[in-house]
Amino acid sequence: MKNNLGIWIDGTKAVIVNLANDSVKEVLANIDSKTNHISDKEVGNFLGAGHHNGNEKTYEERKKHQTQSFLNSVMTEIKNADGIYVFGPSEMKTHLKTHIESDKKLATVLKAVDSADKMTENQIVAAVKKQFA
Repeated sequence: MKNNLGIWIDGTKAVIVNLANDSVKEVLANIDSKTNHISDKEVGNFLGAGHHNGNEKTYEERKKHQTQSFLNSVMTEIKNADGIYVFGPSEMKTHLKTHIESDKKLATVLKAVDSADKMTENQIVAAVKKQFA
C-alpha cells in the first residue's frame, strides 16, 4: 500500500494521518502568540514625542524561528510519503506547502492543499480517506 499522508495544520498543531498503517500523530507547534499588546508606557525604550520602541521586532523574529522549527518537525514526519494532502483553517498550510515544494522529492507527491475549518480527529481521518479514495 502506498504511504499516503494527510496533514491538517493550523498555528497550534499538525495532525498527520498515515493511511498505510492507520496511524494519527500530532505535532505541537509551540509558537508564541501575542494576544494582548502592552501599552507603550509599560515597556520599551523612550524615543521621544511619546513613542516607545517595544520588542516587536524581537517577537517577530522569535515567532519566525518557532514557525520554521515547527514546519521542519512536520517535514521530518512526512519525508517518506508517496502522497501528501495538506488542509487546515490558517495560513500555516500555505507555509507548509512552500516547505514541501522546496524539497524535490516531496514536491512531486503533493496532491492538494485545501482550506478546512477546525475538525475533530475523526473528521480529519475521514477527509484524508476521501481525498485518497
